[in-house]
Parts: sequence; C-alpha cells; structure tokens
Amino acid sequence: SVVDELGLDLHPRQIKEVWQRKTPDEIKQRRARIKQCSTDAERLLAAVGDKHLRSKLPNSLLGVLEMDGKELTGIEVAKAAIATYHTDALKQYKEMLDNLNPPQQWAGSNRAVEFVRSLGFSTEWAGQRNRKPEPYLEVEGRYRLPDLHDYQKKIVENIQDMFCDTSPVNPQRRGMISLPTGSGKTRVAVEAIVKAICKDKFQGGVLWVADREELCEQAVDAWRRVWSSIGIYERHLRISRMWGGQEKPSPTCELHTVIATIQTLRTRLENNQGSYDFLKDFRLIVFDEAHRSVAPTFTSVMEETGLTRRQGADEPFVIGLTATPYRGYNEQETRWLANRYGRNRLDAGAFGNDDAQHVVQQLQNEGVLAQVDHSVIEGESFTIEESDRSRDLHWLPQSVEDRIAQSAKRTKRIIEAYREHIDPEWSALIFATSVEHARTVAALLDGQEIRSRAVSGDTETAMRRRVVEEFRSGKIKALVNYGVFREGFDAPRTRAIIVARPVYSPNLYFQMIGRGLRGQRNGGNKRCLILNVQDNIENFDRSLAFSELDWLWSRTS
Repeated sequence: SVVDELGLDLHPRQIKEVWQRKTPDEIKQRRARIKQCSTDAERLLAAVGDKHLRSKLPNSLLGVLEMDGKELTGIEVAKAAIATYHTDALKQYKEMLDNLNPPQQWAGSNRAVEFVRSLGFSTEWAGQRNRKPEPYLEVEGRYRLPDLHDYQKKIVENIQDMFCDTSPVNPQRRGMISLPTGSGKTRVAVEAIVKAICKDKFQGGVLWVADREELCEQAVDAWRRVWSSIGIYERHLRISRMWGGQEKPSPTCELHTVIATIQTLRTRLENNQGSYDFLKDFRLIVFDEAHRSVAPTFTSVMEETGLTRRQGADEPFVIGLTATPYRGYNEQETRWLANRYGRNRLDAGAFGNDDAQHVVQQLQNEGVLAQVDHSVIEGESFTIEESDRSRDLHWLPQSVEDRIAQSAKRTKRIIEAYREHIDPEWSALIFATSVEHARTVAALLDGQEIRSRAVSGDTETAMRRRVVEEFRSGKIKALVNYGVFREGFDAPRTRAIIVARPVYSPNLYFQMIGRGLRGQRNGGNKRCLILNVQDNIENFDRSLAFSELDWLWSRTS
C-alpha cells in the first residue's frame, strides 16, 4: 500500500480518517446541501443517516414505535432522535459527522455555534455554556413575603427558645424541623434565624449545608427574600455560595451566611490546611435533608466544624431540616439520627397532633398541601429468581429495572395513562425506571405534541438547569427523570406525578410524590394527581410503598 511504500507508521483508524477526509470546499458544499433542507429532522437525517440515527436510539423506544410490525421511515427515525435528544442531538451523534468537520468542544463554544449555523440549525443546537453563579450576593430590605402560617409561627418560637436556652446543665443546642414536602421547611428556618438576629437573640455566622446544588440555590433564594423582607434596615447580609468551583468565601465580620454542598465543604475542610477555620467560629450549622446526616460524609464535616458526639455548651447550634425524620426500615440508624439532633423536635406543638398522618391531613384541609387523587397503571411481572435476588433489599437490582424498562407494553400503558388522566396543560413530573426509559417516555410524549424532556445524572449541569427552568415556567409540560428530583426539587406548578419505577421505601416514595404536594396557600395547586405503576411483586413478601400510604388518597379510581 501507499502507507507501506512511504514507511508511514499509521494506525488503521488514522488511515481511515485520512481516506475519509474531505477538502474544505467539499465540506462547505456538503454543509450547504444540508442547510437547504426545510426541517430540522431532514437536516439531521442528511447529516447523520438513518442507520447511524437508529444506533443511538433507545431500544425500548424503537420497540414501542415499531410495535405490530410497523417500519419507520428515515424522517420518522430523525424525529425520534430529536424527540429523544432535542437540541443536544448533533452532539450525541458527533462521531458520525466526520465528513462535516464538527467541533471538538460543544457547550455553546464559538466553533460549535458556527458549525450548527452552517448546517441550518439554530444556535441552541450548539449546547449550553456552563456559567457559574456569582460567588456571593448582598441583600437589603424591603421585600414583601406572605405571612407565616400558624404552625410555622410556632416553629419560629421553638427555634428562638433554643437560641435563648440558658439552662445551667445541658442547654439545648440542637433540634430538627420535620415538615412534609411543600409546607415550607426552608422558609420557616430562615425566618426564625433572621428574626433571632434582628432581636439580638442570635449572633454569628450561619453555615447552611445541603447535598446538591439545586438545594443550595433554593436556600440562597430563601435567604435573599427573607432578609429583604424582615432583615435589619440598612444592614447588608452577605450570602456566599460554596459549590461548583466557587472561590473561598471571604471571612467577614459582617452578617454572613455560607451555603455549601456537603461534598465541597468536606473536601475543603480536609485539604486546605486551616484556611477554612473561620467556619468553625460560625454559631449555627443547618443541615438540609437531615435524614442523610448520619452518613460518614456528614459525620466528618460535623467533627471538622467543632460538633461533638455529645453536645457541648460551647459548640455551634445545629438545626436539621427533613420531610422524613427516620431512616427507612432501619431502627438503629433512626435512633442515631434522633440523637444527632438532641432528640429535640422543633416542630413539636405546631399541630393539634404530631402524628405524621394527622399532620399531612391537617395541612391538606388547610390548603397548605394539595388534596391527592390516585390511579394505578398495570406494570410487569417478576420472576422467582429476580424475587430471590431482591428479597433482602428495599429496591430492585439495576439489571431487573433495565429489563422492565425495556417492556414496550409497560411503556405504552404509561403513555396511554398519561393521555387518559393528565390534561395537556398540566405540568407533570415522571420518575422513570432507567436512563433509557426516561429518554423513551419523554420522546414518546414529545412525539404526541406534549413538550417533554428527559433528565438524569448524566445530563450536563447547564442543560439540566435550562430544562428545570423551562419546566417551572410551564414551557416544558412533562419532565421525565431518573435518579434525580427525588428530594429538594421545587416546582410549584407540578400538577401530576407518575411513579413509573418500583419503590419499596415509604421514605423515598413520600419524598418523590412530595414534589407535587404543594397546596394553593403555598403557591401550588388545589389537587395533585398521582399515577403509580403497579408491578406484580407477589413473590417479594412485601408491597410497593404506595400501598402503605392509602390514607393519603382523597379518592381512588
């Protein structure tokens, strides 16, 4: 061959690249031909080709689309690819675009923008730039917030009483707030702290810790709003972000709240030789989603910030926030959790009866939480072998979830139930069985003119932010997710929930459906519809979690 004759040391892949390489004029001509196509689907088909487009479509999606022997045309395949990946489709197929000289970097780069425009696509197809939020903000009054509910006022009193506890023996310095999702845990905690600052009942910095960036950003917004509403006139509060590569917050003698992810906080406390010691002087630490705080990561952070296993008189105050003050079925871990917060429920006395069922129903009657309607979707059956593998777990192995996610009949039932029960104008949050299942369900709904998007842990941060904002604004009607949004996801417009994956833990299940429980008095809806996929698990010696919450449903259909 020519390569051998010239003595070139080239890998076969490199030879193929040289053989396929086009001249600049050839690339320009091919791009121009694609640009002349009249629709995005036609352009994508011309750029990638039917066979390559199929190669990255979920098998479960093709299974549904090609049921009963139907054969998809090239345009239909391209439309399915766009329904699956949307404006991220070109990036997903980038290795099939060699003859068009695609960019090496996407994420909204100038090169990517030039490339997609040359093919006739809008700039959105170039991806999203991942811009970091500002490291801190300073806020001053005045901003008008709705008044607290009576139960929230009681919790504020309890927190302030803890700040003022001067008992000579073992003063109480720890406590937990447990309120159902949608009833205002973050707002009541922030308002209690701010009021205590304003009344000189509390002085010092506040460290607010959560395990995800979305939760941290919600806390930033809550502090901004509350301080602007009731903070000290003409005094600035500094709110520092400490996650996602943000610079170290500047120690300041001013009013200061540092909001951090647990991952960033642990890394910096362990690896920065004392440069974060100023955090140890903060007088209050708040742990959001506190039911997670018995984990080793949280324990390490507690020790680094001066908290002891037995609370001391000079340690910081500690407040935990959670909707589920227990650890699933693990009684020992639940005891550890209670002890970690001094066995002190700061929501004690806020309701006529502290029983969790009574609290939820009282809040529903008051319109703080939505009334719940319920329906069941037929699911799949499990084998005895799958049952045996899962008997000691509270979840299914991934291999089993992947199998039931591949069921075209199960997926089709979910789509049919959506069309039957959910108004096209409602915002619906769907918990899928796998990443592929999430993409499949979103693509099928999008193909039926219900604007839908799939999100998972694989979704880039910038894209996930954009999708979430469009869902909150109502532009996206169905948000299908796998492995995210079970906790700390705030979208008051959510009118329907579909739990399309088997869930055995009541703790996890309540967290999931809580995304739709915000009532009218808290900016949500009067009613929420919950659809559960009921997979046949008779061999498991236990039932799906939703069956343990029959008291929640206002009616059954």
